[in-house]
Amino acid sequence: MSVTVTLEDEAQTKCHVLLYNIENAAEVRQLIMKGQVEASLIKPEMIVDPFQVIVAANKAQRSSALKKMTTRSVYAEIIYNLSPTRTITESLKTFGLGDDDTHILAVVLDNGSGEKLRQINGQIKGKEMPVAELSSLTNISKVTELYKVTDLELTVTSLVDSVVSRMACKEFLLL
Repeated sequence: MSVTVTLEDEAQTKCHVLLYNIENAAEVRQLIMKGQVEASLIKPEMIVDPFQVIVAANKAQRSSALKKMTTRSVYAEIIYNLSPTRTITESLKTFGLGDDDTHILAVVLDNGSGEKLRQINGQIKGKEMPVAELSSLTNISKVTELYKVTDLELTVTSLVDSVVSRMACKEFLLL
């Protein structure tokens, strides 16, 4: 049901991507504010493909290892890396968990022990869904508007490729 990938860092960090139908978004958001959630909780409507999240997680892990993060935690850095803007607050508002959200994409980084996965499963009330259902939750019009992807561009490349390109180069692009 989840997607697990080994990141490209020295520690061989495992990146787990899980999709939930969540019932307690406001409660979990309060836990995030208190620093008690060890995961990035992302609005699935803004994600085209799990690859997009894995790229953001890999970039965050590398920034953390080099001590060059823009945000205070690797999980906030993942959300920041998803955004085409350089504004942390805007990134968190656009991609982060909201009080009224009914679905959430969780990104957990661990050493393979599964402890952090058990923790997030205990904090989220709801049902885990197959990550393959992510595409049915994606709001294509919001994504294309946010990343400024044109119809012409989509005739020569995929939406996920356009989005990931903008994420990877946001330090150099002025959108």
